[in-house]
Amino acid sequence: MKSYLIVCYFTVMSFFVSYSQNNYPIQTVLKGDSVIIMTTDQYQNLELISDNQKARIKSMRSQIDELNKIFDTLNNEIAIKSDSLNAIKGLIEIKLSDYDSLTSRIKDVENFLYYTSIDNAYMYYSYTDSTIMLIDLSSYIFIGNRRTGNFSLVRRGTSDEDAEWKRCNRLYPQEPKSGWELYYKERWRPVVLKFPYQIKEEIK
Repeated sequence: MKSYLIVCYFTVMSFFVSYSQNNYPIQTVLKGDSVIIMTTDQYQNLELISDNQKARIKSMRSQIDELNKIFDTLNNEIAIKSDSLNAIKGLIEIKLSDYDSLTSRIKDVENFLYYTSIDNAYMYYSYTDSTIMLIDLSSYIFIGNRRTGNFSLVRRGTSDEDAEWKRCNRLYPQEPKSGWELYYKERWRPVVLKFPYQIKEEIK
């Protein structure tokens, strides 16, 4: 009988302990404050979860700090690259400006040679002015003597007709027959030089 009572006691106690663990944590009021009561295991588990969360937050903050450093480094590199690109862009703009200026000058030279050759002119270099000078021969006829090799200029009209003769030269361009210099005796033969580049038509 005594053994039976002991077994019943332990059975009842196990039931209450199991029942109490299954119903924790519980919320109650203690001395006017709302409190939560939990078992030691529950508290330790909660503390473990809290510690794990703190560790994760710390790790994430460390990763964010590293990413911020990388971001700052990349920003600095981008700024340096941008400065380099701006410098290169400036150089390209200068080169393009120089190219446009050179192209314009070449166009001016071609136009000068083109119209000068049509109008007929005697060109010479002025060392005083460091430039090319020309004598406009639009109103003159160029005549050569095959026997002596001498050349003469004959005026076609008065100076007030120069503009009209220039207009005629451009409207009705003429040129000597190819190889005309060969008609002169070799000892008196003029030297004909060719411009190294072709100018096929009037430069606009």
